[in-house]
Amino acid sequence: MKKRFTLSLISLVAAAFLFVGTSFAWFVINQETPIDTLGGSVSGIVYNIDGDFIEDNYLYPDEEAILNPFTIVNQSKDSLYLRVKVEYTNIDRSYNSNTETYEFTVPSQRAYTNVPGLEDIDVTFNNPALFTYDSGDSYWYYAQDLQQGVSHQLIDSIYYDGFKVSNEYSNVDITLSITLEVKTLDGVWSTLTTLLFQAMM
Repeated sequence: MKKRFTLSLISLVAAAFLFVGTSFAWFVINQETPIDTLGGSVSGIVYNIDGDFIEDNYLYPDEEAILNPFTIVNQSKDSLYLRVKVEYTNIDRSYNSNTETYEFTVPSQRAYTNVPGLEDIDVTFNNPALFTYDSGDSYWYYAQDLQQGVSHQLIDSIYYDGFKVSNEYSNVDITLSITLEVKTLDGVWSTLTTLLFQAMM
């Protein structure tokens, strides 16, 4: 009897460890690294992000940088607001009438604003009507709240416009970044993740 009790106890402990280990494995797979809560109003956020940049060391003008469109699914119980910032490596051009030549600035990161004539990249949001740009903070605000379990397709395409970029980008290291920030209905904005693509033109 004592032997059976001991075996039952060992089996129970082993089962408990297996359950805890399985639960922890699910948590690790489905939970991104903790975000900065800026006061604790956004915590315990579980989410899935799908989508990919191309896998290449070089990017050419008019070449698509996104392989699969980026989508997000909020797996948390609370609905979230979302804002997105798209930044890219930019080289400004100016014409010097004295020397009759073009002069170029040092490459720097610029936020995408969709102002005609200013952008060297083209960005296609899945549903442009749902995104509103705020020039004060350079973020695009998403009109729909992220409800639990609902997939939202965000960005379908990013590429450097071949009509605007030229030899000034040749052999320049470029970086494309998509920063996603979220907040609860009564919270403050916190960075969820930044998606990066780096290559040479």
